[in-house]
Amino acid sequence: MRIFAKLSLIFLITLEISALESTLIVPPFQHSMGYHKANSSIAKMVLGKKVDFHRIGGICALKISQLDDKTTKDDDAILSLFGLNNHQIIYNVGLKKLKIYGAKGRLKNPETFYYPFDIAVTPKGSVYLTDTYNYRVMKLKYDEDDSLEYDRELGGMGVDSASLNLPKGLDYSAVEDIYICDSKNDRIVVCDSTLKTKMIFDNIPSPHSISVIDYDKKYLTVNEPLSVIVSSGRTHLLKLGPHGQILAEIFPQDLTDYEQIDFNFIDYDYNGNIWVTDTVNSCIHKFDINLKYITSFGSEGTGKAQFYKPEGISIYRKFGQVFVAERTGFQYYWIGVDGYIREFTPSVLTDSTEGLTISLYTTEQCKVTIEIAKNGKKVRRLTQSLKRNIGLNYILWDLKDEDGERITEKGKYDMRITLEALYSSRGFFSKEIKHYIEKI
Repeated sequence: MRIFAKLSLIFLITLEISALESTLIVPPFQHSMGYHKANSSIAKMVLGKKVDFHRIGGICALKISQLDDKTTKDDDAILSLFGLNNHQIIYNVGLKKLKIYGAKGRLKNPETFYYPFDIAVTPKGSVYLTDTYNYRVMKLKYDEDDSLEYDRELGGMGVDSASLNLPKGLDYSAVEDIYICDSKNDRIVVCDSTLKTKMIFDNIPSPHSISVIDYDKKYLTVNEPLSVIVSSGRTHLLKLGPHGQILAEIFPQDLTDYEQIDFNFIDYDYNGNIWVTDTVNSCIHKFDINLKYITSFGSEGTGKAQFYKPEGISIYRKFGQVFVAERTGFQYYWIGVDGYIREFTPSVLTDSTEGLTISLYTTEQCKVTIEIAKNGKKVRRLTQSLKRNIGLNYILWDLKDEDGERITEKGKYDMRITLEALYSSRGFFSKEIKHYIEKI
């Protein structure tokens, strides 16, 4: 991992966590100053400005070209975070300044919003938002003095191609086509950067939020233009092709560990994995690019790996930085890795056993190191930084020790399994899993 090259020489640490969920991890101190949760009091302490978090909606974290110092890489991971809060846009300028644009109002002017829902910002400084109960999408521009200036808008309540009915989520493609969830018209409206309608995807029931997956937006290994949408009263995930065709679907019954599902906002990471906030369960669900379920992270509360009604989510794919808006503020994570032993085959060893299959489930692409010991004495380093993909992985032990001799002694053989992510938290974090197999 190349970020913070100078800092890492001084502060590089490896966090060893076994009990806590680690699909997402808290960044090390030098990257977060110890504040990975930003509530009103933290904002006041760090920025010297009081912020009341209320009615938080969509968020967008990115590197704006106007704020990028091309002469150094030291600021590469210092991002601008735009969020909708209290009928306003709130955003930071570096680490020193917090700015606000807009106010609550039904008047149709450039600086009044009424229950705005989502925001999307391009690296060139185009700011798009859905002003939901004013029935419009607005485009603003980020100026050189770090202010937002009105550019244009689309909307007015209606059903024709230039009108909208309670627009909600939106996102953009690499060529800055804007995809709008026109929720009450049951459609996705696609516009160009001038907000002129180009095409419409009809028969999308109550589209709520959207993420446009586009290889040309950078920092993505998947070369497959598509979009993922929350629809049908926030209970349904759809994967759409470039012309609106349904390629995959997720229904509430597909997540068997939850009685009720409340999908909210969506984003995706460097490998095309889909992350979706769930407000009623106060967690984040993770799926692969084909909407195959991987894992869920978090629960309701104020402690570690906990959220209070998460809403927006934004992932800066270059470094795997994850920002989550919740009812009381924001949280900041890196993409980590978690895993567990699903089973051993066979479940016990005997003198006639020819080999052991370790079924290891991982939530992220990672390197796997397995060390086997007995009574504290090393028996075998079975793997060393073996690369494995997300999901169920099978690793075989031939029941030989480090010298190639077949083990004969009965008793417990302890396994220490270390997982290291290939992305985001690489070099800063590892997950340790301890297990054992018995020979009888």
